[in-house]
Formats: sequence, structure tokens, C-alpha cells
Amino acid sequence: MTYPLGVWQALLVSVYVADKVRLGEYEFVPTSRLAEDLAIPAPSVARLLGGLGRAGIIETREGARGGVRLAVSPEEVSLLQIVEAIDPSQLFRSDSTPAVTGPTPTRRQQALRGALARAEGEMRSSLEGVTLADIAEV
Repeated sequence: MTYPLGVWQALLVSVYVADKVRLGEYEFVPTSRLAEDLAIPAPSVARLLGGLGRAGIIETREGARGGVRLAVSPEEVSLLQIVEAIDPSQLFRSDSTPAVTGPTPTRRQQALRGALARAEGEMRSSLEGVTLADIAEV
């Protein structure tokens, strides 16, 4: 299983914003600073911030003292919320389903799907249980 690059970048952006505001360095973190410090192209930062904003995770302000900040406290933002803001699809997905025939292969395929569904549920629970505040304490 791999995470899309955008998910990883959104996690980094969210942690960075939470940390800079927590440390009192900014009220709103300039988007140019995000792009520069995290080595993420500015158009990608804009796209990520759009997704995070639509999810209610960050808010923006325009102008000379503008930028982004968390819309809610870091304790209220789970890693799962960030992941789903950028890529709401299944964590474990298959681009194809093999054509199987017969009762035994069909049962095996159903068992595999069930195992992956349970693993996805556990992964979602784990990500839901970790907040930006937890990461900031590391």
C-alpha cells in the first residue's frame, strides 16, 4: 500500500502550520513559506490548501499578513481527516479484480476482500486516534 504524494504533503503542511502557529511564529503562515520550507511547488500547496479548507481543517486570510492557519485546535484534527480531505477513496484498493471461476477460488477471493476490509478498518481507526497535537509533541 502506498499513500499518494498529496496525502503525505497534506500531512506535512498541516503539522507545519499547527507547529508554526503554536510556537507563536505566525498568526497565519504565509503560503510562500510553506512551499519554500517544505519544498512543495506553490501550485501543489494551493491545491492541498483547497482540499484542507473544504474539509474545515484550515482557514485562509488574504493580504500582506495573510496565509493559513488551522480552523480548529490541533487536538480536534485527526490524521484520518487530513487523509480523507485529500484522497477520500479506500486506503486499500485494487485496480482490477481477477476473473476467478469455481467455488473455491471465489470463496478465497471473498476471504481476501474481507481481510483487506478489516485491515482498512483498523488503519482508519488508528489514523482517527492520532491528532495533530499528538504529532506536535514528538
